[in-house]
Amino acid sequence: MAHIEGLQEKSQCALEEYCRTQYPNQPTRFGKLLLRLPSLRTVSSQVIEQLFFSETGGQDARIETLIRDMLLSGSSFNWPYMPLQ
Repeated sequence: MAHIEGLQEKSQCALEEYCRTQYPNQPTRFGKLLLRLPSLRTVSSQVIEQLFFSETGGQDARIETLIRDMLLSGSSFNWPYMPLQ
């Protein structure tokens, strides 16, 4: 359980940093995004994959793989998605 909490904290820190640097004129953006998380849990991972990752050129774009690779590589994430080797 501690490992999961650590991953969640790392993800939240990366999101907060992204919001702060990319949207400096919207100081409440991060908090508003966190408030939307409970409703996002009702959406299946297959729907999210289809909406956001369908145009990755047929590469392995499973959301679990994307999240794992994002966490392993730190907060910087290069698009288009290229799986870690």
